[in-house]
Amino acid sequence: MSQDTMIPTVDPMLPPKQDWAGNLAALDHTVIKVPDLVEGADWYNRFLGLTVADRRGGIAYLASPVSGQIVLGLAEGGTGLDYMSFRVHEGDGLDRLAHRMKSAGVAYDDSADRTRPDTERALRLTLPEGQTKQIMQAAPRDKPSTRGLTPGALDIRTSHLQLRTPDVMGLSRFVQDALGFRVTNYVPTPDGDNHMIQFTRINDYHHQLAILAGKPGLHHVALSMDKDDFFAFLTHIEREHIPVEYGPGRHYEVRSLFAYVRDPFGNRIEVAGPMAYVGHDYTPSTVEHEHWYHMNMWGPAPPKTWFEEWT
Repeated sequence: MSQDTMIPTVDPMLPPKQDWAGNLAALDHTVIKVPDLVEGADWYNRFLGLTVADRRGGIAYLASPVSGQIVLGLAEGGTGLDYMSFRVHEGDGLDRLAHRMKSAGVAYDDSADRTRPDTERALRLTLPEGQTKQIMQAAPRDKPSTRGLTPGALDIRTSHLQLRTPDVMGLSRFVQDALGFRVTNYVPTPDGDNHMIQFTRINDYHHQLAILAGKPGLHHVALSMDKDDFFAFLTHIEREHIPVEYGPGRHYEVRSLFAYVRDPFGNRIEVAGPMAYVGHDYTPSTVEHEHWYHMNMWGPAPPKTWFEEWT
């Protein structure tokens, strides 16, 4: 469905105002590409205990073994990002975002037929570097599901993702103007004309979208868990003989524990502990510490692959 056919669902007099926390609520799920769905689903089950909750449109949607909430999807064909999906607050958040995008001249389509189960409505747009972003309104859940729960299962949640782009400030301005993101931290380039890094957010936590300089692509998708589960996860992958690319460590700005792991196809997943709470009205600030300390307060700096390889 085209933008023109979607707009009549939006009251043309709808004011562009938004509540203090904005219209977007959180990162709902991310879909990444894998060459083989069966092999991919088996590996992610071994890696984190994620279970296939649904298969539709060539995508296997993977759910947390504790909550039953879909946190990741696998789309067959290649590697890298298929789409990222952000959830709106209940109410008229989706209509307000459609109004905002129309005012900013941003084209979008109806994508409710290609997203996770329990989605009432969804809009899809393309970011300047070609990545696909989805905004969804989900049906409310009465209570968490315990489908597939086994003793010792990890309570896995969505956290954030990191994109790479040659124009950090350009992509940041786009998500701010069209979607209401806010900047938390940044690192300016030596000449001051652009930024090397920006961390952006849509809620009270440090970031849901990190934007770094580099060739366009997906650097990593991050899934989170509480501190106790994080250390249980490390024991689990030790037993499964799944190697860590970088970590375990502790990021400075977000104060979170982390471990980066590459799946068999090259996609990078960050498993993280709880993220720092900054408040939605936090004033943007520069990242001032040495690079290694910013990345890992315990040291060392990331390996060469972390800097040079992504999908």
